[in-house]
Amino acid sequence: MNILYISSGNPTFVRKDILLLSKQNNVKSLLYTWNTVNTPINFIRQFIYLIPRLKKIDVIIVMFAGYWSVIPALFGKIFNKKVFIILGGTDCVSYPEFNYGSLRKPLLKSAIYYSIKNATCLLPVHESLIDFTNSYYDKSKQGIKNHFKSIKTDIKTVYNGYNPRVSHDTIEKSIRKPNSFITVALVNNKIRLILKGIDLILDSAREFPNASFTIIGIAETIKSQLEIPSNVIIHPPMSSELLAEKYLKSEFVIQPSISEGFPNALCEAMSFGCIPIVSPVGAMPTITENIGFTVKNRSTEELSSVIKNALNLTNDEKVNLRFLSHSKIVNNFSEKERISKLEQIIEEYKYK
Repeated sequence: MNILYISSGNPTFVRKDILLLSKQNNVKSLLYTWNTVNTPINFIRQFIYLIPRLKKIDVIIVMFAGYWSVIPALFGKIFNKKVFIILGGTDCVSYPEFNYGSLRKPLLKSAIYYSIKNATCLLPVHESLIDFTNSYYDKSKQGIKNHFKSIKTDIKTVYNGYNPRVSHDTIEKSIRKPNSFITVALVNNKIRLILKGIDLILDSAREFPNASFTIIGIAETIKSQLEIPSNVIIHPPMSSELLAEKYLKSEFVIQPSISEGFPNALCEAMSFGCIPIVSPVGAMPTITENIGFTVKNRSTEELSSVIKNALNLTNDEKVNLRFLSHSKIVNNFSEKERISKLEQIIEEYKYK
């Protein structure tokens, strides 16, 4: 099958999808980076690219709904091409009070509405992107069904997939630093600092001087503005190899985010045996079900209470949870299963 895969930019999870789909299909990609400045020119570039190639394209897959999904949705409608839009998170939410979520911007919201209305099928990475009440943060109603009540487009959930890089034996032999916590989040502005709960982690860390906290992914411009406790080490983004070493030395992974889709950093950390401490948003309750700890509301007091409970675990309990974390990702969220489901859905709509 001839597939065109469209995304804004070329992140790791997009490259992985393209690579895996290419094993059974002929996959071309269109990966322009879209921003406020280049959107008009990108519309033209996309139009020019698609017109002479549409006859040879069977299916268009778009990662996230946005300006880049408008022309594919339009052409899909006009030329009877199957268009599948993968909904990832920010395209399904609106938090105007701290400037997060594509749906807080009227023009972008209109582009997303047009795209998902005219797509063949929507593929959210988790059910929470369809309909979700954020009990952790502000009780707001999120998800496409709450923001676009009239949408009739078919929806089929396809979870993210992973290929764990370490075995059960590696985790068993790993030597973890006692009372160690790791957080991985790309933070290049104050909005993402709040979104990912880094402010809460810094505040809670001060209450646990005998524990260590490693935060990876903070830009230097943001780090320089923070008051960092002595038991917190902050790193800029690092390679996957170095990150793997950090995971294998950490006991817990903390992700107290306000909003998430299907967080890759959490799943990676769990695949390396880190015990999860998460907020109940996005896919995180599904990913961590019966494993680890949940921060029920967004406050330093609540996070500190959960950290205290985590530190009270016995060594045997930690070892058991470590293996459960690894097994949960291996057995429930595999790359093979994700791609198989994607291809199955595409085949299902082939003659519709």
